[in-house]
Amino acid sequence: MPSQRFVVIGLGRYGSRLAVNLARAGAEVIAIDRNREVVEEIRDRVTLAVAMDSTDEQALRLQGVDKVGVAVVAIGHDFEANALTTVLLKHIGVKRVISRAGNAMQVRILGRIGADSVVNPEDETADRWSHKLLAPYLVDHIELASGYGLVQMPTPRAWVNKTLAELEIRRTYSVNIVAIKRRVLTSSETGQEEYDEMVMDTPMPTSRLNSDDILIIAGRDEDLEDLPQ
Repeated sequence: MPSQRFVVIGLGRYGSRLAVNLARAGAEVIAIDRNREVVEEIRDRVTLAVAMDSTDEQALRLQGVDKVGVAVVAIGHDFEANALTTVLLKHIGVKRVISRAGNAMQVRILGRIGADSVVNPEDETADRWSHKLLAPYLVDHIELASGYGLVQMPTPRAWVNKTLAELEIRRTYSVNIVAIKRRVLTSSETGQEEYDEMVMDTPMPTSRLNSDDILIIAGRDEDLEDLPQ
């Protein structure tokens, strides 16, 4: 997986875990917080850790924040700083900004001021979001054990119209396709064409993949994140 660049702003429990997860997976991570103590605690586990005010545009530019692909605003106890940082990140050109919200009202506000996505840590863990950020083409990720997961993903372009035997998934990618979700054409009582979803829970080596199949795949997280799109 090519190196990706992130900034995580706000190093509470959620932000720190997210930053470390991303760095551990090989991404470049800038971690920012006003509190120098929490910055020192994470310094050796991320690419760069900085104690600074995230509402200072010049300081953000000096640290290269305007060059990252994704910014996560994980500030939890100061919504004003969260909102100002979100606006500023979009202003300096960060393509994707994900902001933390504590309630439904904050979700609406952050969406209106430019956040591309909003996360509520009460509902979604840092582990789950780290997988979303590292491999956004994965539809969902379920942790089976430490370092192992089950994901849903669309059929990669290079796999379309090929059989599982031809692809040699396990040997080539070190993962296993455990099921295939497929749309099947049916007819309604009115004679109109409709589609139902069928799940092939025991795919055979001769199973040929369609472009609109959703694959359910199990394996190590690092292997899942390296799958083609």
